[in-house]
Order: sequence, then structure tokens, then C-alpha cells
Amino acid sequence: MAENLGRKNELEIIELRGDLKLLNQKLDTIKTNDLYHIQKSLDGSQRVMWAVGLMVLGQLGVAIKSALWG
Repeated sequence: MAENLGRKNELEIIELRGDLKLLNQKLDTIKTNDLYHIQKSLDGSQRVMWAVGLMVLGQLGVAIKSALWG
């Protein structure tokens, strides 16, 4: 009976090790792939914000020029 319990515990430990390896693999996938795509998306958003900011600054310059020189 004790031998049977020991074998059962060994199988459960092997199963847990497999689960840990799978979780580790999924974490690596998140770190390498998903974070890259999130960063790429944020970079695109930042470019759009810079473009809009420069257009607003340009319009402000035109408004100031028109106000000063007619």
C-alpha cells in the first residue's frame, strides 16, 4: 500500500513538473511575442500623436502670423 502511494505521488510530481514547463513556455511566449506586438502598437500611436501635435503647432503658427501681419 505504501509503495502504491509512493508511485501515485511520483506520478503527481511528474504531472506538476509538466504543468510548470508548460507555464514557463507560455510566459516566454508572452514575453517574446505579445510584448513585441504591444510595443509596436504603442509606437504607432505615439507617431500619430506626434503628427497631430506638429499639425496643431503649425496651425498655431499660422494663426499667430495672421494675427500679427494680417
